[in-house]
Amino acid sequence: PAPPSTMPKLVIQGKKQSKSVFGGATGKKRATQKSPRQLDAAKSRNKVKLWFKDLDDTYRDALDRPRVEALLCFVHDDAHASSPPRASEVDWVMRKASLSAEDSSHSVLTLPECEDAVGMYVSYLKRRNEIDFVFQTYDRDDDDALNRAELGAYVRYELNHGDVPSDLEIDWLLEKLDIGSCMTSERGDGLVGRTEIMRAKDEWCLMPDEVATTRHRRGDDDFSRSTTLEFSSPNSREPAGGCCVVM
Repeated sequence: PAPPSTMPKLVIQGKKQSKSVFGGATGKKRATQKSPRQLDAAKSRNKVKLWFKDLDDTYRDALDRPRVEALLCFVHDDAHASSPPRASEVDWVMRKASLSAEDSSHSVLTLPECEDAVGMYVSYLKRRNEIDFVFQTYDRDDDDALNRAELGAYVRYELNHGDVPSDLEIDWLLEKLDIGSCMTSERGDGLVGRTEIMRAKDEWCLMPDEVATTRHRRGDDDFSRSTTLEFSSPNSREPAGGCCVVM
């Protein structure tokens, strides 16, 4: 057995009682130290609290839609976004983040709801430019949603090396994407909205072999290390990016 001086002492409630190398991590400092992700999350929450306090000039402890839009403008400025939030984006945030039982109309957001809203919106904002590119390129009727034909063109040039996808593949993909709770389309309407298209590449890669009659499987290591997608021109047969990404 080890000498008594080198024996590890008990750890009580995460507080190390010994500095011995045999005792594991160094005491209270290690037990209470936050990870970089926790520090970033705390920093983000503090920003939201300050913004919320500045915008809550009615002292209702809740923000209405114009003030939530101003909150999202602060988020855009903080993220150096190229353009302000759109009306559809503000409506989506209000609808998704409003959890107050007394406010079924989603007309106001409380501080916890604003914290959730900002976290959700920041994730969307990171992919906003690529989503804009998809809709500018393939949304031919400018209704801010992709119909079946437009989705087929997107799949052909961005996911399938320029080969025309089969009807079975498009039907399967549309069923997976058309789930509602979306910014610009509803569940089962046969359209793919701005937030629904974010899942397209993942679902395409996860398509079962009995359905995937034309799909090309590709292993792009660069894509798996990136949080953003790069889309190719429909004039090119070689799409950029790869699959799969777990959201």
